[in-house]
Amino acid sequence: WISEAAHFCPGIPIILVGLKKDLRDDPVTIEELRKNGLKPTPKSFGDALAHKIGAYRYLECSSLTGEGVKDVFETGSADSLLEPKKDKAKRCCAIL
Repeated sequence: WISEAAHFCPGIPIILVGLKKDLRDDPVTIEELRKNGLKPTPKSFGDALAHKIGAYRYLECSSLTGEGVKDVFETGSADSLLEPKKDKAKRCCAIL
């Protein structure tokens, strides 16, 4: 999605969002991952990935518990206001 957002809305800040945050502490999920030689992705990985791709920030949320969901939308809205104003015909906001 990054290439499409960058193409249609050049210069917009990218916010990387990690989903299903609740599964990081779910014993069943942890066991299933372990069976496949995997483990839950730590927040530090999301932070590093956001930095690598040039994202403005990294946030996490869980739609199941609602944790962080409001913060994702509030942060996205607030961050969009920090950008310098551009020609209204060229401005856009993309929540992917």
